[in-house]
Amino acid sequence: MYKLMINGIVQGVGFRPFIYKLAVEEDLKGFVLNNTGGVEIIVEGDKSTLQRFMTRIKSELPPAAKIESVSVRELPDRGYNKFEIKLSTKGNGSTLISPDLAVCDDCIREFSDPDDFRYHYSFINCTNCGPRYSIIKETPYDRPVTSMRDFNMCNKCRSEYTNPLDRRFHAQPIACQECGPELQFIGKDLKSINGDPIQNTIDALKQGKIVGIKGIGGFHLACDATNFEAIAEMRRRKNRPDKPFAIMANESNLAEIVEFAKTDLVLLRSTIAPIVILPKRSPSILATNLAPFNPNIGVFLPYAPHHYQIVDEKLPFLIMTSGNLQDEPIAKDAFELQQICDFFLTHNRPILNRSDDSIILPTGKFNVLLRRSRGYVPTPIQAPFPLIPTLACGAELKLTFALSNNKEYFLSPYIGNSGSKATMDFYEETLQKYKRWFNLDPELVVCDLQPDFTTTKLAEAMKLPLVKVQHHHAHTAAIMAEHGLDEKVIGISYDGTGFGTDKAIWGGEILIANYENFERIYHLEYMPLPGGDASIKHPIRIAYAYLRSAGIDTSFLTGIPSWEQKVISKQLVNNFNVFQTSSMGRLFDCVAAMLDLYPNITFEAQSAMALEFLCENEDVLQIEPFSFHIKSGLIGIKPLLRDIAEAIKNKAEQKIIAKRFHRTILEFTLVTAQRLRRDNNLNKIVLSGGVMQNKLIVSGLAELLVKNDFEVYRPQKLPANDGSISVGQLMIANRINKNKMEK
Repeated sequence: MYKLMINGIVQGVGFRPFIYKLAVEEDLKGFVLNNTGGVEIIVEGDKSTLQRFMTRIKSELPPAAKIESVSVRELPDRGYNKFEIKLSTKGNGSTLISPDLAVCDDCIREFSDPDDFRYHYSFINCTNCGPRYSIIKETPYDRPVTSMRDFNMCNKCRSEYTNPLDRRFHAQPIACQECGPELQFIGKDLKSINGDPIQNTIDALKQGKIVGIKGIGGFHLACDATNFEAIAEMRRRKNRPDKPFAIMANESNLAEIVEFAKTDLVLLRSTIAPIVILPKRSPSILATNLAPFNPNIGVFLPYAPHHYQIVDEKLPFLIMTSGNLQDEPIAKDAFELQQICDFFLTHNRPILNRSDDSIILPTGKFNVLLRRSRGYVPTPIQAPFPLIPTLACGAELKLTFALSNNKEYFLSPYIGNSGSKATMDFYEETLQKYKRWFNLDPELVVCDLQPDFTTTKLAEAMKLPLVKVQHHHAHTAAIMAEHGLDEKVIGISYDGTGFGTDKAIWGGEILIANYENFERIYHLEYMPLPGGDASIKHPIRIAYAYLRSAGIDTSFLTGIPSWEQKVISKQLVNNFNVFQTSSMGRLFDCVAAMLDLYPNITFEAQSAMALEFLCENEDVLQIEPFSFHIKSGLIGIKPLLRDIAEAIKNKAEQKIIAKRFHRTILEFTLVTAQRLRRDNNLNKIVLSGGVMQNKLIVSGLAELLVKNDFEVYRPQKLPANDGSISVGQLMIANRINKNKMEK
């Protein structure tokens, strides 16, 4: 007899009926059950059959299951006379929780079949799809510890739920019209409105109304993506004047609005069902204020059953943006969005755990993950070396935390930006759940060097050994960990803001790094940032300060009044409230403002994106770079700024200036990398930081560096931006702690 303990994503994904079916087919006896340590299997039979059984477990795994570990013990036979599925038990350790999964093709076929008893039932699911993470309260994953506990199964559902050979055996969210959750259409006053909820929603959307639609991990704000006035009103109410909105599209109409490859369609149809950033088609039926001055649109396909009822050939394109107030987490209850929505399509299955939609940017040869959330969390990630229980608190923007246990870690969903109490309450709520679910009690805490971050203060308040990690070291370490690297590398970390060891604002950094430490070998020369964060929202101030510092005539700049020029000039002379920065993000802001793209911005990286979009996604490697110099570890950008100012005065085409600017970044990065290889015998390069979300930069660097015989490791499974900072913090703190303990 063998006793197998299997850990991984093995609960709520049809794993026990899968084991039951295999055991019956192989004529084995015993049982299978869930416990908090995973799935326990007791199985009797001859040895050759038992070996075949174990091989089939790994080779025929259900689509949503994932095995992390298997332990096998040989025990004396007990003489079982059948194989059965037993009730869950409590045990030591923890098991994993499946992410929320898009509704599967089998369920959609039933959903669309008028003869099926779940025809157009908005909560149809099976063991291969549907909500998991969003409905769980405790482990092991069984219906009594989910938000389905108060829905008593009817006889039809129970017969499927208890049949080990049925696709819905122990599908915890199983339900139908008779016994399950129900949709409700309500007004701004949260009172129910008579009529069919789906038809009411469609009618409201066609009338230009804004409808809050409750999904799996939270609410979306929806309106007709072809209705200019409705979108303008949503922008006004949400205080989002320019930032693009994502579109949920009917698949058969997708080609009308975006260009996509087969690989993009695979992504869109996947169980993750992410938002995918794709090029717009032109002309387009979509309203022009949907994604103004942006050549791309974020699109995704219906992934919950009721999405299919709304987004069809008659209403093929809906804005479906995160349902939240500015700087607050995604809402899980209608009352949180009363000031924005005219109506709500809601339901009575509580959302216990919120998660935003994940976002992916295809760049041709590879994809860049911009946001890792629904469909990914809370799946663990393998670490490159053993870890002690550690909490990594993250940074400030695109906030996540990470918790480690031995050779894996759990990265939280996207939390938001740490600018509000609601966001930090969400952070704390999710953290406590992760600690409980996965039986993690941190022995070490790690945070950013920046003393003013909310996460830094949170870490300092914990009575645990504390490690503080430099921001760009963490960026590099995160992508090292993604690729399983554990050695010295060249780390190219380009982003907006990171607190440096010299207390300046870093962001254009070329490092030699491993997990223990780093050396800052090259960086952009320091430039003045008057007013700090105030200038980040007003890039024209950055342009004026940079040009004055470089001794360049500023008379061609527009969008900055004379009084403001006088104030900044005085600040520069007196060095009052002026910060020094090596930020690549601020260099983008400066050049964009010089070109009069966005003297003032309304969302993060708006001006940098505009500069990228000027290039129209064309190859920049064949164009001539602007001037720069490299001396004593400094990448001098004043020659670059002089060249750009001269080109502007000579009325050079903006597109050419933008392309040459991007090409210059690629060129000086290559030159510094080659010098580092020559001087330090290093050939592996890790790309990280928010600027690596720029397709021209990340793809151009990868191509150029590979052509010059470097091994290049770029962000793919972790976000390039601050969404992965916590992962880098985790790795660095563990290695520092290990070295400290060994001394």
